[in-house]
Amino acid sequence: MTTTDGLPELPGIDKAEGLKRMMNKAALYEKVLRDFHARFANDSAAIRETIASGDFSAAERRAHSAKGLAATIGAGALQSAAHQLEIALGRSEAPPDSLVDRFELELRQAIDGIAGGFGI
Repeated sequence: MTTTDGLPELPGIDKAEGLKRMMNKAALYEKVLRDFHARFANDSAAIRETIASGDFSAAERRAHSAKGLAATIGAGALQSAAHQLEIALGRSEAPPDSLVDRFELELRQAIDGIAGGFGI
């Protein structure tokens, strides 16, 4: 379903916040959302793999990137989950599964919402 701003409903994403960050340019925001989908669609698996391999620094960088871009698109819950995961990974040890699970859940909601909204 498309709303008055010309964008579909996006579960887990505050479109007003994302549009504000894109100077209310819907076409730019859509491009950023599509780019986010392309870049992060498989990030949960990649983070789990880097954690399993003991490369906590690489996993921390991935969580950091997800945090920043989640803020850009208006995905506040994902931003928070990525931030908590980033902090835990900064301790150079495996984070609690609950943090990884929460990150994965929030990321999946954003990715699936973008995919469904734009038919990706």
